[in-house]
Amino acid sequence: MTTRQKYQPLNSEDIFTIRDTIARFDPSASSTIVGADKAKLRDIFAPMSHSKALDPATTLVLGARGAGKSFWASVLYNPDTRHLAAELYPRLGIDRLRVEIGFGGVGRAGVSKEVIDKLVPEEQEKATAGLFWKAVIAGAALTVIEPNQKHPPREMLDRFSDPQDWADTMVKVDDKLEKSGETLLIVFDALDAISEDWKRLSRIIDALLASVWSLRGFNAIRAKLFMRSDQLSELTLRFVELSKLRSGAARLGWRQADLYGLMFARLAFDEDGGEAFGRLLEANGLGKVPKKQEELRTWKLSSNESQQEKLFVAMAGYFMGAGPRKGKTFDWPYNHLADGLGDVTPRSFLILMQNAAERSQSRDASTLILLPQTIRDGLRAASKVRIEQLNTEYPWIKRVLQPLAGLRVPAEPQVLFDAWAENATVEAAIKIAQREHALPPVLTGSSQKPDLSTQESKLADRLIMMGVLTSRPDERYDMPDLFRIGAALLKKGGVPPKA
Repeated sequence: MTTRQKYQPLNSEDIFTIRDTIARFDPSASSTIVGADKAKLRDIFAPMSHSKALDPATTLVLGARGAGKSFWASVLYNPDTRHLAAELYPRLGIDRLRVEIGFGGVGRAGVSKEVIDKLVPEEQEKATAGLFWKAVIAGAALTVIEPNQKHPPREMLDRFSDPQDWADTMVKVDDKLEKSGETLLIVFDALDAISEDWKRLSRIIDALLASVWSLRGFNAIRAKLFMRSDQLSELTLRFVELSKLRSGAARLGWRQADLYGLMFARLAFDEDGGEAFGRLLEANGLGKVPKKQEELRTWKLSSNESQQEKLFVAMAGYFMGAGPRKGKTFDWPYNHLADGLGDVTPRSFLILMQNAAERSQSRDASTLILLPQTIRDGLRAASKVRIEQLNTEYPWIKRVLQPLAGLRVPAEPQVLFDAWAENATVEAAIKIAQREHALPPVLTGSSQKPDLSTQESKLADRLIMMGVLTSRPDERYDMPDLFRIGAALLKKGGVPPKA
């Protein structure tokens, strides 16, 4: 905006109501494919950029933790949310889908980890995992021609011990689906829950990719795998057609307009806060809230950044400080929530806003709904949560970040290397990875006593690949605020780790 707009402040009751609605956002923003945390109709927001991820023809969907992979898997599987997705993405043929779960990582979501452990014994993955996944696929396919029967993997392994029987049955299912104009989509989500041991996980996912690839000869049987981007890169996958799968993959990215659209949609459809939010829109010349979620496709606040900025200025003011030097309130959250790869996830964005609303409620000394200082506090909360989440996949990350606390970035590489070396960080992190059966922070080779004296630079490279560090043009290392604040590093002019 080149000039300041005039906006109408709300009465104190509406301010409180909208704050309270934002404060009630689910701070984890996590979903499971089925169960109490499955996707709910009121939470569906469908950016046009995500259409490829929902397209039945797209096999591989990649996204960072918190980008919405499990949410979309749940939307596709559950009939009510699938119907709404079909309305929001009318060109994808979602209304003609039959969806089954291959693996979902939670109870009642396809095959369980315990069944995998029993039927795919450790160290026998190469011989058994491929047959196992074909049995899972067969069980899903048989729901089309044998709808009232259960098809557990153990029985499928026995029934289709002859590969020709499997092929003949799949052709029969494919033919029936074609005649009815339907497509069977088999969804695989939360694949990291298959095993805590990354070597075993690599072998099992390798076999899954090969099994899914074999479906390309059918016309109406598809599979969709939701995976973390780093998982695909770091697992030692040997599937020969991986490059083809990767080239056709959909990436769940979120633009700034998508994230604000998501937040405004949740406000619009909230049972308690929707009316107050509607009054805020009308008072500022932004129209009315949509009556049905299908209207989100044409609602300007779903994607029009100039309209979104006008609304957020009415909620939080123009600037993060007394003037423009501290940045505009509208751009500040997105700019400070990006990791080193440029990704911002709904989870981090909603945590920031939820925390800012909570803190604004307690201060309540302004006609603004969100106070700029509380937005900074929300970033601190989002940073701490992001590190905790990262620690679930990389249990050594806190040990790696701890020696850096108090350092100022950007910093010369040797500053980080010295801090790690003084604390024997690489060696300690490798031991943690071995104990937790996790992917190690650096490759150590086959030596039982590898030389770790030059491993600090490799550790930095690993953090850059993960988006935790960045390398500046002058070769100094920097750390995005999303991690820097939670790790207690300092930055001139940046948000300090503590308020």
